Amino acid sequence: MLVCLFWAVFFLIRCVMHNGEVRVNRMLTLFYAATTVLYGDHWMYFSGYPSFAGEWSYAIVNLSVYPLFYMYLRALVRTHEGRDYVWMLMPALVIALSYPLLRNIEWGIVALGLFARVCFAAQVVWVWVQGSRLLQKARKQMDDTYSDYRSDLLRPINILLQLFGVTAVASMLLNVIGRGFFAEGVLAGIPAVIMTILLYGLGYVAADTVLPRDLEQKDTEEPQEGEIQGSKTPLSDEEDVLMTKIDQLMCDRRLYRNPSLTIHDLASAVGSNRTYVSNCINRNRGLSFSQYVATFRVANVQRILTDPRYHSDHDAIADAISQSGFLTDQTFYRVFKETTGATPLQYRQRELRR
Repeated sequence: MLVCLFWAVFFLIRCVMHNGEVRVNRMLTLFYAATTVLYGDHWMYFSGYPSFAGEWSYAIVNLSVYPLFYMYLRALVRTHEGRDYVWMLMPALVIALSYPLLRNIEWGIVALGLFARVCFAAQVVWVWVQGSRLLQKARKQMDDTYSDYRSDLLRPINILLQLFGVTAVASMLLNVIGRGFFAEGVLAGIPAVIMTILLYGLGYVAADTVLPRDLEQKDTEEPQEGEIQGSKTPLSDEEDVLMTKIDQLMCDRRLYRNPSLTIHDLASAVGSNRTYVSNCINRNRGLSFSQYVATFRVANVQRILTDPRYHSDHDAIADAISQSGFLTDQTFYRVFKETTGATPLQYRQRELRR
């Protein structure tokens, strides 16, 4: 409860101070406010002070926290499509209206409990599946827009979502077992420790995760006269012409050396539309934009590393990093090893021995 209260206040202050994205901070504030109430109700229950208000609010927020987490993911990747989150909050509304009417009726409480458990399980599955889809879509969009592997910003959130999936299964089991099972002894510490670690980790990662501001922008540019028209299946010879032009520009003007190169920059250079350029690269090379640019960067690194004029491994690697357009050393080493199967030093030593 205290961990959730801390993050609720933290993100509320960020909202008030307009520090970061308002929509993201607002969703995180609501999420952690709901979890604070949830674990506050747990505290009262396990302390031996159950009450109607506590049981009522617990039933409501228990069916609200996962939809709010999903709404945070939607805000993070800046999607406005669909209103599925509205339906996800309907069970909480049903409980809010029904619980006061049925709380003194035995069959009513049993029915509401079964309803809540089924809805809770459905919410968990939905959030995990749809959350993974949202992050995958955002990652693809970023890889098709930026050349600096900016989609790596999503990795911590993706790891948390996978951890969330595992913990969600545990939550469903705990929900089925019921709170009464943990009312005595140290067993209450098991769900407390699990959820505290997860909720603190989520707040820690979310506080430092900021995605590019233009992630949600749609391509509304109109094709210029003489450029490829934007059909889903353009003529192959037209695509070949555009792809050849793109390859030549990348080689002749060494656009890949610009660490902040985007699909907009490349489209402008070839006099086309970013959607057509992106689709052309995807279809002709089978690569995202960031992967396509990385092939030129890695090729340039290989050329520098095998240049016999370098007598120092350190100098060769340093120049390879600075002259190939990689934004960070970490990205450089990771992409190079993924492409060649060797570290830069291993590659240089192996090639120079041949």
